[in-house]
Amino acid sequence: MSRPLLLLAVALGAGALAGPGLGPAAAAWLLLFAAMLLASSLAATERSGVAALAFAAAGIGAAAAAAESSAYDRAPLRRELVMGALEGRQVLLRGRAAEDGRERGDRWTLVVDVETIAWRGEARETPGRARIDVRGQAPRREVVEGDALELWAELYAPRGFGTPGAYDAAAEARRDGVHARGACKSPRLVRHLGPSATGWRGLATAVRAAARRRIRQAVLPGAEQGLVRAMVLGDRTGLDQETAETFRAAGTYHVLAISGAQVALVAALLAALLARLEVPRPARAVIVCAALGFYAELVGGDVPVARAAWMGAVLVAGRCLDLDADLANLLGLAALLTVVHRPSAVGDVAFQLSFAATLGILLLAAPLARGAPALPLRIEWALAASLAAQLALAPLLLSHFHRLAPAALLLNLAAVPLSAAVLLTGTVAALCPPAWAAAQQLAGDAAWVAAHALLRSADPVRLVAALDARLPGPPPWAVAVFLCGLAGLARGRGRKAAAWVTAVGLLALVLGRRPPAADGKLHLAVVDVGQGDCLVVRTPRGRTWLVDAGGSFDGRFDVGEAVVAPYLWSLGIRRLEGIVVTHAHFDHSGGVPFLLRAFDVGEVWEGPRPRRDGGYQRLDAALREAKVVRRSVGRGVRADWDGVAVEVLGPPGGPPPWRTRNDDSVVLALRAGGVRMLLTGDVEGGGEAALSPGRAAVLKVAHHGSRSSSTLRFLDEVKPALAVVSAGRHSRFGHPHPEVVERYHRRGTRLFRTDRDGTVTVSTDGTGLEVSSWP
Repeated sequence: MSRPLLLLAVALGAGALAGPGLGPAAAAWLLLFAAMLLASSLAATERSGVAALAFAAAGIGAAAAAAESSAYDRAPLRRELVMGALEGRQVLLRGRAAEDGRERGDRWTLVVDVETIAWRGEARETPGRARIDVRGQAPRREVVEGDALELWAELYAPRGFGTPGAYDAAAEARRDGVHARGACKSPRLVRHLGPSATGWRGLATAVRAAARRRIRQAVLPGAEQGLVRAMVLGDRTGLDQETAETFRAAGTYHVLAISGAQVALVAALLAALLARLEVPRPARAVIVCAALGFYAELVGGDVPVARAAWMGAVLVAGRCLDLDADLANLLGLAALLTVVHRPSAVGDVAFQLSFAATLGILLLAAPLARGAPALPLRIEWALAASLAAQLALAPLLLSHFHRLAPAALLLNLAAVPLSAAVLLTGTVAALCPPAWAAAQQLAGDAAWVAAHALLRSADPVRLVAALDARLPGPPPWAVAVFLCGLAGLARGRGRKAAAWVTAVGLLALVLGRRPPAADGKLHLAVVDVGQGDCLVVRTPRGRTWLVDAGGSFDGRFDVGEAVVAPYLWSLGIRRLEGIVVTHAHFDHSGGVPFLLRAFDVGEVWEGPRPRRDGGYQRLDAALREAKVVRRSVGRGVRADWDGVAVEVLGPPGGPPPWRTRNDDSVVLALRAGGVRMLLTGDVEGGGEAALSPGRAAVLKVAHHGSRSSSTLRFLDEVKPALAVVSAGRHSRFGHPHPEVVERYHRRGTRLFRTDRDGTVTVSTDGTGLEVSSWP
């Protein structure tokens, strides 16, 4: 076995992925089993010994992940929230900043290592980590890592959406070690209690704060300065969402993250300086390793930095001892150290992307370059490295981001050298002492020019939408075929056969996920999108319609991209026959623009167009840009969706409203055989009174269960056997209202709620009903 550390790292990571669900007893048995395997490997042959070590590593990884998960759940702050004692309460937190405060427009995010919590006049120790969003425009004092803080906040346990494939905030919080999410109403409620950290961490904090100030002084404000701060200090608060998304689509987002390039630069410059000063090799190795550790602390210690720092330290130590290191094996050692230190890192997308890209370049670049024709300046090697990284990343990019970024193969040729220029010039601007103001300004101007060129390097993706195709995640069998092809290419034997297997595997990655087969039933899924509405209708012939697409009220979180599209892709859906926008309030229409870009959409139904409404104007602009067929519908419109009779019951018509109103919602009735479903949008009491709803077995509760809807007269007429409320957990509007819930219970209606039950799916063959929820 030429690369045992790589094999052990893979085994340890596989065990760590499976470990979080294990209990303490299972973890203990796994450790015992691993110890027995380790003992047996001492007397085994080389091949069987490596196999025993791999199984032992898997057991150790699973046990370590189980222990880490258990420790997370035992944290006092986590227990208090899960038990409900602090959930949704305004409490006074005292603790220290776990990282520098991050400012994004009108939002200020603080991560606090909580020490005590005061509530109802009683203060008690409640250790844990909380991420607090501070709202408001009041002046903010700079917060750096280690600052002692006191602030008022409303706390919640981190929770994800109850929707297959959707962004999982709870899993992310667990990986980050964050036990609570919170909201603070104003910066005025945040108070500094003491100085920042001292020692090693304090020095890194002070250097980072000084470097940030110098970059702000030397580089003009804007996206370019945000790029420089991100690439030199790991500070991404200056990157707007549009810029970040453009780099993701181009496949060059990796240049914005501090990783191997920055670490290698630090190590190379310092090693060269020490060699010139004729420092002895052992002392040189110690100094470089210490500097790498300090640099990782300085820039935040994210997974790519930790991986590169581990690799750099081991490589420097090996060179000092005159040991030759296989780089792939060295990467395996870095992965081992990372996962042993923090088992949950293996589930981190940054961990997976960082290691996969590096491993792809190490194993595939040379075989690919050897098969390519010679080009000027040896560009074939740069192309081979870019292709190797993209091939290694393909399954991950499709699984996590539903994209392949084919343009990256060429765009990286410009992005990589430009990012190096940004890094070098930005570092000089950050390190120049105040006495060298002219040199600092010159470096800052050069960094701006390089950053601007880097921004422009991603423009082709903006101009050619086809370069950013969005796709469903691949099935496991397709990933297996593709990885077998890559393994054959890496071995260098049977290159033609391996290339064919790789090509077939890539095609399977793209086309392998298919939509569910038509089963002759009508399926209505009320998707958990938080505080909003999104309904997915699948017809008896397997075609899909969407009624609303959710949306966040602050507009920062694209529910269409993070929740609705991943749910559709998890089903293998690539085309929507139509989207019905009941009305243009953002919690119903906010996800539509992304879906128009990501899916083939047949047509869009909409109600009356308001004469002057900001929300509708945004929707209208997206519809115009998509050039989709639009249809204004109102009472009396009828259609047939593959045997499902569709009738529009409202709105009744009349002159266009001045602004979007809840009672202007498009109300649909769907009938399959003898089963009728009523989808009511956000109509309130007046809108319900204007309808002639008739009886319906299934009712999508109007206006998220607001007290102003679900009137007694309306429910007496509809007489639903089953009703579903779409509302967010801890809704700030109090949805669904307890009085409304009681109205349904008194009538014997079976009531489901997305805030508690997750995504609810109702299916019918025209006679009976089947109901399921996820998770």
